[in-house]
Amino acid sequence: MKAHGCLPNAVMYSALLDGFCRSEKMERALELLTEMEKEGGDCSPNVVTYTSVIQKLCDKGRSKEALVILDRMEACGCAPSRITVSSLIKSFCVEDQVEEAYKLIDRVVAGRSVMYIVIAIALLLCLWQEVLRIMLDSGVKPNSLVCSITLKKICLEGRVIDGFCLFHEIEKMECLSSIDSDTYAILSVGLCEQRHLVEAAKLARLVLKKGIKLKAPYVDSIAEILKKSGDEELVKHLSRIAF
Repeated sequence: MKAHGCLPNAVMYSALLDGFCRSEKMERALELLTEMEKEGGDCSPNVVTYTSVIQKLCDKGRSKEALVILDRMEACGCAPSRITVSSLIKSFCVEDQVEEAYKLIDRVVAGRSVMYIVIAIALLLCLWQEVLRIMLDSGVKPNSLVCSITLKKICLEGRVIDGFCLFHEIEKMECLSSIDSDTYAILSVGLCEQRHLVEAAKLARLVLKKGIKLKAPYVDSIAEILKKSGDEELVKHLSRIAF
């Protein structure tokens, strides 16, 4: 291209860089990023370019290196986006570097580069289950809102067995008295859909024992799948918990 007088720009370089990231050639991607920074002008990397590299480094558990790229990004006068910061926060939390996540929040809020509420939500979603686990291990009883939100989040991520195990831990702490009925329903339906019939039956018996009312569509779905468990008595009594 250069030999024929067709000069590359940031769009072309970014496409190449994204290709290197996707094909797991991170060292070449980092070299190309350096070339773009040196060339400057129309070839200067933009927020999309930097974010692509940061996301890929985070995905590979290289959050410290991703933070260095953030330094370079800001040094070039390119402000990070919500996606940039959220990717770093999530990576720090996954790597159990919570302190680094807090430092990053202080940094971007001070620079007013991203809305504080967006960052706070990103951190909360990463740490929510960890905080609940710490509370349970310490003998502290979380309230119904904390329990409900955490269990729903785990189920919506498709990790219903993890949700069921956490549910049992919460039950031992006697924190389940005021969990909303939708939480029981979402967990029950998730267990049924993934064919964890033994766990689904245990949960259904607990719902019956506590006299918890579930919405009719949920009950119909649960009963239909639990028929395959062979527990006809349980299926027959499920109609009592519908409203």
